[in-house]
Amino acid sequence: MAYYDYNEESVLINQREVEAASGIPEKVLKYEEFVNEVLKNDLKHVLEERDKVFDEIAEYSKLQTAIERLKSIEKRPIKSKIDVGCSFYMQAEVKNTEYIFVDIGMGLHVQLTMDEALKFLKKKIDQLTVKSEHLTDKSLDIKARIKLILEALAELQGLNTTKDSSREKLRYDVFS
Repeated sequence: MAYYDYNEESVLINQREVEAASGIPEKVLKYEEFVNEVLKNDLKHVLEERDKVFDEIAEYSKLQTAIERLKSIEKRPIKSKIDVGCSFYMQAEVKNTEYIFVDIGMGLHVQLTMDEALKFLKKKIDQLTVKSEHLTDKSLDIKARIKLILEALAELQGLNTTKDSSREKLRYDVFS
């Protein structure tokens, strides 16, 4: 708090303290804006991208299971119901199950044998798992930055954040 003394030197020092103190709310607002506009937005995008990767892993795993089932069926030709869209099914007969077309990405489909398809799927799932782990690490890094900035803001604002009570009293929801 500023107080005025008749001594010029103390008035000058107190004016500097007031100017510095008035700059704190500006910095707090800038950091809050950075957290809300940049970091939380980045976190949202990383988590959405990770969810897409998880969906891809699930699709490739379903295909892997279907191929393994097809390999175990000894009766040829295979009769099945195929989803033609919007949960409408149509009966189909597959005469040659030696080859399968697999989407390898970028809209490209490749004709592979069942064994080649299983090898490809294993590699693709492993690759996507590494990508999902990288995105998880990235999201944890962003969450840590958010928490660090929020704790610094609490300290700047003079909130009671002792080491023992900080974890109990200060709980920040990084997703809000």
